[in-house]
Amino acid sequence: MDIAELTTIFGTLLGVLTPLGGVGAWLYRKQNKRLKESEAQLAEANVSKAKIESKADEWHLYKEQLDTANHRIVDLLKTNADKEDRHQQDLKDWQERYTEQTRLVRNLHKENKEYIKREGILMRRIQYLVSFICKRTDCDHGIPPRLHLKGCEFDDNQIVEIEQENNVTINLTKQ
Repeated sequence: MDIAELTTIFGTLLGVLTPLGGVGAWLYRKQNKRLKESEAQLAEANVSKAKIESKADEWHLYKEQLDTANHRIVDLLKTNADKEDRHQQDLKDWQERYTEQTRLVRNLHKENKEYIKREGILMRRIQYLVSFICKRTDCDHGIPPRLHLKGCEFDDNQIVEIEQENNVTINLTKQ
């Protein structure tokens, strides 16, 4: 076999196989087109799936952040409510102390008024008793002489107090 024959055989084979390959490619062109389209769609689906998974991851991250924020808000609200309760209790305690102190001051004021009233009564009694320096009023120790008391003797049992409208009535008896 020489080269010319080999070239002829090779050319024939190539000539026979080329149209068959070309016919096969022409017969399966729609199927190949569908395969390429499906591969492209599969690639797009994979990209979309990856995007969805990344969005899901982001959503989970946002959900965790939201849950954390909600827990923080709930904690702050509880803390605020506790502070408000303590503040209300402090106000209530202050009002009770204020009421107690006011009651105490009013009682002291009332007692003070009674003491002032009693002091006034005692001052009038002292003014009256000053006129009795001696047991006998006939003596001249009182200057000027107490003529209206001549013949009277002072006795503590003779003083009768009637406390009506801050008045004291004193009864004297002549002997």
